[in-house]
Amino acid sequence: MRIEIEVSNENECTNAPWWMIIDPCQMMSPNAANVAMGMVTGPFFSREEAQMELTSRRYDYGTDAVVWCASGCHTRQYLKAWREAEARELSK
Repeated sequence: MRIEIEVSNENECTNAPWWMIIDPCQMMSPNAANVAMGMVTGPFFSREEAQMELTSRRYDYGTDAVVWCASGCHTRQYLKAWREAEARELSK
């Protein structure tokens, strides 16, 4: 399957950015499932999109939840697509 996504070029000084909502909570016995299922929502491809989700459904998130920008630099497929799209934009 192939998808095309518009990614914000507001990169927050991050290479190949993507955004997530981080909703930290106390973890007495940490495990990956608790983090993945309960503390991270995303990916989003703009800060605005992530913030809209957090704001519009604030009741679903804890008081410490924030929008966080991360780098896709370790995801080769995303980084390659980002660089190709960036090169196309610069050549316009």
